[in-house]
Amino acid sequence: MESMLFPLSQSSAAVFSTQNPNNNNNNNNLTPLNRLQLFHHSIIISRSPRLLTCSALQPPMAKEAKLWGGRFEEGVTDAVERFTESISFDKALYKHDIHGSRAHASMLANQGLMTESDRDSIIDGLNEIEKRIERGEFVWRTDREDVHMNIEATLTDLIGDPAKKLHTARSRNDQVSTDFRLWCRDAIDTIVSQIKQLQIGLVRLAKKNIGVVVPGFTHLQSAEPVLLQQHLLAYVEQLEFDARRLLDCRARLNFCPLGACALAGTGLPINRFMTSEALGFTAPMRNSMDAVSDRDFILELLSGNAILALHLSWLGEEWGLWASDESGFGLEGVCGMSARVLGDLVTLQVLCKGLPLTYNRDLQEDKEPVFDSVKTVIGMLKMSTDFSQNITYNQEKTQKGLPSGLVDHGSVVDRDGVLEGLDQIQKQIESGEFVLVQNEESAKNLLTAGGQNGQLSTDFCAWCSDAIDKIASYVKHLQVSLVRLAKKNTGVIVPGYTHLQRAQPVLLQHHLLAYVEQLERDAERLQDCRARLDTMKNSTEQVASDLAFVLEFASANSITAIHLSRLGEEWVLWASEEFGFITPSDSVSTGSSIMPQKKNPDPMELVRGKSARVVGDLVKLQLAHNHGLQVDKEPIADSVKTIIGMLEVSAEFALNMTYNQDRIQNSLPAGHLDATTLADYLVHKGIPFRTSHDIVGRAVALCVYKKCQLRDLTLDELHTINTVFDEGVYDYLGVENSIKKFSSYGSTGSECVAAQLDFWVSKLGVDA
Repeated sequence: MESMLFPLSQSSAAVFSTQNPNNNNNNNNLTPLNRLQLFHHSIIISRSPRLLTCSALQPPMAKEAKLWGGRFEEGVTDAVERFTESISFDKALYKHDIHGSRAHASMLANQGLMTESDRDSIIDGLNEIEKRIERGEFVWRTDREDVHMNIEATLTDLIGDPAKKLHTARSRNDQVSTDFRLWCRDAIDTIVSQIKQLQIGLVRLAKKNIGVVVPGFTHLQSAEPVLLQQHLLAYVEQLEFDARRLLDCRARLNFCPLGACALAGTGLPINRFMTSEALGFTAPMRNSMDAVSDRDFILELLSGNAILALHLSWLGEEWGLWASDESGFGLEGVCGMSARVLGDLVTLQVLCKGLPLTYNRDLQEDKEPVFDSVKTVIGMLKMSTDFSQNITYNQEKTQKGLPSGLVDHGSVVDRDGVLEGLDQIQKQIESGEFVLVQNEESAKNLLTAGGQNGQLSTDFCAWCSDAIDKIASYVKHLQVSLVRLAKKNTGVIVPGYTHLQRAQPVLLQHHLLAYVEQLERDAERLQDCRARLDTMKNSTEQVASDLAFVLEFASANSITAIHLSRLGEEWVLWASEEFGFITPSDSVSTGSSIMPQKKNPDPMELVRGKSARVVGDLVKLQLAHNHGLQVDKEPIADSVKTIIGMLEVSAEFALNMTYNQDRIQNSLPAGHLDATTLADYLVHKGIPFRTSHDIVGRAVALCVYKKCQLRDLTLDELHTINTVFDEGVYDYLGVENSIKKFSSYGSTGSECVAAQLDFWVSKLGVDA
């Protein structure tokens, strides 16, 4: 059975098989029908989380203390434990988690945060755990919650105290984001490899059918004669677009979150560039809050998968119509599974809409839809490739189906030139050099005489190009507004949140720049989409791909809308009396018809709400593909109008709001925001991080009992917890001191944020 586990890339260009290492069955020689049965069966049973790996998932014999349990006096109930565990599905990330831990341990040793002996023990232990998992001997424990805690706790069982240092300068927030990016990167490599195999299958099928003329259809009615090769190569072109969308996504996701920690970075002397390079990333992510917060990379991946699945459903639908009943039944599996891939995308969009910035537990639910989408698309590609290699076009029946006198074969076909061109295309695909340009005279013979239905396509593409340019200008305007807002609030410290609970202090500028980073990726997606317009040269492909292009455009809009919904959610919350962190001016507020005291941040509430409309426009387009291309105009026009309005009013709101610095300052003592900095102090003292975490947890529990802050504890009181504390501890306590200690790349430290701000001021051309 296919495994959800993607082996790790040895280089950025490597592509690997998705076969489970414990599965010795060779499926390479299966017939299409056998492959269909296996594919159909595997898709149905893939919902079972136990099948993600071969290892056992068992309840623990006896509950153990949580690794985070220092400040807690009682454990969670069985119902909470069952509901919150994720090990039943996220164990699929085990290879990537272990790979990330190896790189992290090596970096910590290089930076003097652990000894080389401890590093070697950790790496040996991780290697042993990986072997146990692959042999099916590893027991996954639900009381250890997830793949990260299962591996770390088992490592502690194996090697003892050195394992307690592994989580130094690392949170599960940046850890899971890193693991998931590694997994998605390998998934994209696998999908692109399978796309290439299908392209080769279609080109070979075209080479076997030189000179075959088939009816070309519009409105599912015979329209013009076309060469079968032209028809098949249209799918090759579509698949090339699909591959390039995924490779664009791969390039955007290939930045490393590791070292961002919970949300604010760290004051420990880590080297994020070292771990980034070791894991094959382009560079560390520039903003730590963005690094742990955003999931736009999986939204983009699933959007690409949905468009790919749409193309495969078109191919499957056509082969099902053109083939016998028996073969047609086989391709129904491919057609039907496209709906499943769309469903996975919608699940992610609903999940991410309106989430406050940084990590929220909702994001635990992002993995299964991605796993399912990737597995389904790979199965669809393999099934389609098998069919391309095992079908024969009935030329005699095809010829009889053409009206007499419609085609003069001699005027259409330059057989030798076409064969030479097809050979060249196949070689380019196999070597990875295939480009979407047709400039050879012999290739032009693939076009038959007659109209190309191109005027509407050309007009619509021009309209979309203009719309993209307009949206991009509004994105930049919002970025500039946020940067200016950041410049006006130098030195302002706000609470940073995870799970919508106070976590660590962050500079407000750092917080605002996280949104600027997200908007920059939104702009890049739009420009990638626009660039693809200039590469549509194959006429059949151009007409057929309009909807695919519009889907890409609408997908990019939906991701932007989700980012804006998160900004809207935050500003609505922060404008409430309970927070009181911001005050919108009257010019961007509304009142109540009955309550005279009300001042509502309605524009941002509508930004949050209208994001659903943009997502809905995308879903309409996905569902419209069998009802004619005419119906694509209204949803995309609505998407464009809505997203421009959201961007415009968000920028207007940013320029007409004030941060209430006194209210923010008075709120900072609550929540023990300096607790993680205190743990870093203990690490500097040579105490393993896990032990430091427990010590600080007990200190927080003492503060809760005394109703005071960590900096209010006397040295004698701290000594009742651990005698390692000295007077130097007070340099780490209090939010101002915490901010001063942050120093890692991309963190919330003053110098780091100043560098981020300078970068964006220069890039966006923000005037003083």
